[in-house]
Amino acid sequence: MMRHVNKFLLALPFACLAIPACSPACNGSIETTVLFAKPGPQGVGRRIYVDVVNKPDLGIKQTLLYEGKEFGTFPHVVVINDPTNRYASNRSICFSKFKNNAAATGGDLTEEGLPEITVEE
Repeated sequence: MMRHVNKFLLALPFACLAIPACSPACNGSIETTVLFAKPGPQGVGRRIYVDVVNKPDLGIKQTLLYEGKEFGTFPHVVVINDPTNRYASNRSICFSKFKNNAAATGGDLTEEGLPEITVEE
């Protein structure tokens, strides 16, 4: 009996990945799927790479690299600047208001030209 209970408890955290109720409700008109995150400029916050689900003109088609390896090609990529780590553990990010940031220069050349935004509350 104890062996079955332990297997159940180990599987419980992974169950949230398959059950939509474990995700926060979408509180905005723009929905994105989080691809991955990197440390932000000067080590402050994070740069979150997302694929826009329902506003395709916001992002651009881009092949992304993660730690030097091709991560994948996505149709509507945007980088969300998250200086306070507000979205650190999200699988999706929903919002309505945002501001466009100036294009970053001098960084990873394979990501040059990616739109970067900051979500406003």
